[in-house]
Amino acid sequence: MRKKRLPEDAMPVQISLGGKERLVLSVIEIRRQNRSEERDSPSEIVTDALWHFLETVEKMPRDQIDALLPIQQKDEKQSNIKPFPKKD
Repeated sequence: MRKKRLPEDAMPVQISLGGKERLVLSVIEIRRQNRSEERDSPSEIVTDALWHFLETVEKMPRDQIDALLPIQQKDEKQSNIKPFPKKD
């Protein structure tokens, strides 16, 4: 079983990629696997690309994004909702 590497608050989003973009994603995935990098899943590749774009093109540091997130209280009452286990 693969070790879970996504954050706890990760949620699925839907994006559509054309043939060239799917090929680019596959090439990056294969190159990372050949280099034995851990961040080789499509989700991690897209996440890395988004952060890179934000920092280099938009010139916005990560701490500004962190400042936009609501502060999470550790002492909050836990929800009674239980997630269903994933099917294998």
